[in-house]
Amino acid sequence: MMTPDQCRAHLTRLEISQQGFARLIRVSPQTVRKWLRQREPLEIPRAVALLLPLLTPAKVRRLVAELEAAEAP
Repeated sequence: MMTPDQCRAHLTRLEISQQGFARLIRVSPQTVRKWLRQREPLEIPRAVALLLPLLTPAKVRRLVAELEAAEAP
């Protein structure tokens, strides 16, 4: 089980904000905030716990660029 501190550390390592990560994995920013809150956090889904260690900052930048290109008018 991933802790909020571990998740925060991964986001820092990946150079992505909580809001940016929420957008990338298509959940609401509020959901990510709930995973990371200090008091009574929601359990971080296993899929997220498995994904974060596999990502690199370069992969995240590429995925964000692809997402932005797909959303562009």
